[in-house]
Amino acid sequence: MLRRSAQIAGELEQEILAGKLAPGERLPSEEKFRERFKASRTVIREAIQQLRGRGLLRTQKGSGTYICDPSLESLGSAVESYSALAEEGDFLELIDFRILIETECARLAAKNAGEQVIRELSRILETMDRVRESREKFSKADIAFHLAIARGSGNAIYAILLAALEKRCIAYAQTNRGDGDLANPVIAGHREILDAIEAGLPDKAAESMRRHLLSSRRHFVDLAG
Repeated sequence: MLRRSAQIAGELEQEILAGKLAPGERLPSEEKFRERFKASRTVIREAIQQLRGRGLLRTQKGSGTYICDPSLESLGSAVESYSALAEEGDFLELIDFRILIETECARLAAKNAGEQVIRELSRILETMDRVRESREKFSKADIAFHLAIARGSGNAIYAILLAALEKRCIAYAQTNRGDGDLANPVIAGHREILDAIEAGLPDKAAESMRRHLLSSRRHFVDLAG
């Protein structure tokens, strides 16, 4: 059975999504919600916090809590909150979501990326080769490569979503290194993706990305298993 705070959050979320509470509108006071839902102050605050975590509410110090205006930043905040709290089983679903997004990012980058993006990707590959002995630095450079491709796709939504997963993806990359030397295959996979993007081959870029991430996913499953 859902906790009372989750039930209240769900009801308010439906009202927000249905437009009954408009973007920019100030939320009614805690007292009004307590009267309406016959709930304690703690329960109401928990419900508000849940909605804030979903990117639906924002709090302005000294003024109150408001319905968020639609923005990519709100979307990113909600995804980041979910990814930070996701357990291992849920995280595998996030990996699959990432594969779906990044495959299309690579396809679009092969069409839309300019010379600046190509140079950035090349610099990141050089960094990965230089820091291969440091798991932390290598993992950060690894994810930076993927984020650069997302930005190079020209699709702001993809870039925001992937950036929201950055912290968890870095942790995932570090875990996925295991005890073996995966630097060479990771760099080789990235090189193949970059070559396809630079050559303007969308299908090849997408397939190279898909293969690279699926291999990473299988390795993660083996380590977690």
